[in-house]
Amino acid sequence: MNESLNSVNESFLLVDESLILADESLILVNESFLPVDESLILADESLNSVNESLILVNESFLLVDESLNSVNESLILVNESFLLVDADQNFTYLPPYSLIPSASPISRQSKQWDYL
Repeated sequence: MNESLNSVNESFLLVDESLILADESLILVNESFLPVDESLILADESLNSVNESLILVNESFLLVDESLNSVNESLILVNESFLLVDADQNFTYLPPYSLIPSASPISRQSKQWDYL
């Protein structure tokens, strides 16, 4: 991965053969994933906290903030189906290929999607 990449902005991460579309706030630190108990955790440099990172738990993806108790707005692609996760940890199922992100970056302030 290019060293100049400090964040992931509307990019795909390949995790356990699944694609995740992460929001612009996702921070990639040390340009690598750390294996922990057969799970993947994207951790900060001190390795003692998780900062808006992706955690793979029991084949489910959770996007957590620093306090590990909320989910940021993001699209999660699991088993070729989209789950739209809002800030209250509510999951909305969207069938495969039912939406395409708009040209605007994904943000916590707005959800803008172009539906097919």
